[in-house]
Amino acid sequence: MCYTRAQMADPVRSGDNLLCRCFRVPESVVRQAIREKALTTVEAVTAYTNAAGGCSSCYDDIQAILDGVAGTSRHAVAASTLSDAQKDAAVRKTFEEDVRKLYEINDVAARILDVRGDRVETFFSGRAAGNDLPSILTLKWYLVKMMTTACGQKMQQIETNVLQPPGARAAS
Repeated sequence: MCYTRAQMADPVRSGDNLLCRCFRVPESVVRQAIREKALTTVEAVTAYTNAAGGCSSCYDDIQAILDGVAGTSRHAVAASTLSDAQKDAAVRKTFEEDVRKLYEINDVAARILDVRGDRVETFFSGRAAGNDLPSILTLKWYLVKMMTTACGQKMQQIETNVLQPPGARAAS
């Protein structure tokens, strides 16, 4: 990995856009890696920064940055014909039937807070919440995959507990 966590300023405090919530990678670090290393694929960005190496919710955002740098648009996102209310119902049903028990096995309490457009706000708590263990990252990836399948379009998981300042997470 090219950039260490110590090299990445806290994006919440600095006002930088938090692009990858799993690994807390700010957008500026992704843009810097693309510029300095002449990266052209999301996989290369992941290799240098870890961004998109977890749940993959930021994959489309990184592809959009790459497309903007290259002046192209290789990645079209399918639009769903479902309303936000229908997506909300589909996400919650899938979560309850297919995903919740897997989080519980890993000592994580997970909640769906809101569904709007392609974004699903989630909150995780418990012993393993907020870490980057491979099992937890795989669960996040699986949640995104199941939500995407249920809604017929690429969905993004927004983990609200990583958007809170570090002191607020401890108090939650």
